[in-house]
Amino acid sequence: MKKAIRNFYKGIFVSILAGMVAGGWYMCYNSVPSQVRLTTQKEQQMNFRLPASASIETAQGRMQTGLYRPVTMVTGASEATYQMNVKLLGVIPLKNVEIQVMSERSVSAAGFPVGIFLKTKGVMVVGVGSFNSPDGAVREPSRGHLTEGDYILSYNGEEITGKKQFMSLLAENAGTEVLLGIERNGVYLEERVTPAQNQNGEYKMGIWIRDNAQGVGTLTFVDENGNFGALGHGITDSDTGELMELGRGSLYGTKIVAVRKGTDGVPGELTGMIEYDDANVIGEITKNTPYGIFGRLDLEKVRENGIALETQEIGFKQDIQLGPATMISSVNEEMHEYSIEITAIHMGNDGGNKGLELLVTDEELLNLTGGIVQGMSGSPIIQNGKVVGAVTHVLVNAPEKGYGIFIEEMLVE
Repeated sequence: MKKAIRNFYKGIFVSILAGMVAGGWYMCYNSVPSQVRLTTQKEQQMNFRLPASASIETAQGRMQTGLYRPVTMVTGASEATYQMNVKLLGVIPLKNVEIQVMSERSVSAAGFPVGIFLKTKGVMVVGVGSFNSPDGAVREPSRGHLTEGDYILSYNGEEITGKKQFMSLLAENAGTEVLLGIERNGVYLEERVTPAQNQNGEYKMGIWIRDNAQGVGTLTFVDENGNFGALGHGITDSDTGELMELGRGSLYGTKIVAVRKGTDGVPGELTGMIEYDDANVIGEITKNTPYGIFGRLDLEKVRENGIALETQEIGFKQDIQLGPATMISSVNEEMHEYSIEITAIHMGNDGGNKGLELLVTDEELLNLTGGIVQGMSGSPIIQNGKVVGAVTHVLVNAPEKGYGIFIEEMLVE
């Protein structure tokens, strides 16, 4: 009996020990990025603060180093890619890290508000449902043929350019069978749907559709060629939560006319005045990605609006430190640099937009907005004179806190 009890407690101890080892390994794994970017012809330091060793394969051979202290790396004049194999305690395989050596790049931190208009490919199905026919029967013409998130690209061979056109074709064709060309999860399909009459005698397919998204955001950066990045996260459909596939898009000049202050549990918001006319277009959106929207900015129009853009060096994730930083945003009539604190750096957050945790410390901004509000996504984050990231999210229950994306994640788009 005593032996059984000892074995029982021994098993519990071993399980706890194994859990602690696995948890420690997982924490170490997440503290190491899958990718490190360095600039050419520079001495740069890396320090993951781990009891680990790493071997780096280069054209000159293998370099062995320890990561429990800062490691200085000297890069050459050419762009290159290396592999770094990290081992915990010098023995336990932890992670393979890709080291990208790239040309030095500078950008202008923007921080001014923009009006965003994004047109989807064709029309997007945001819901599939039912309706009653004139005799009271339930009709579901699209059930089993269409699903939310589909993009309807053609109607009996005719290209779909918008919601109004689609509704007009549906009315013209009445109750005849329709051949729809759709895109679902990146795959082109064709489906046949026969519209039915609703109680008002109108022919419907039993779907809800959308063809655009509009709103206010913040421009993060622009380079010397006019290429811009904004938001730090993609534009998703409010109903499906899916990233909207871009047909075309435009940036518009805007001014913030009202601020709804964020409070515990209630997100705040910037309201902008946007005139959606060609004369007010300041840029073209060419990409909508999980890391933001990207495209080309009309630099002349920006300068005409009195916005000065100063070039700054970028900082990679290994350059960022816990502690004071600033964010550039426009809450009233002009851009301003507000004090924040970087409270956590998630080095292993590769390909995500929550690599940084932030705390707004600027009293002026806290009085104006309560912290981070909708419309401030994309506000560039500056530390030690370098552009290191952009604001992406706010904690709804603590508007003075939020998240940011590493600037390098936006620059690779």
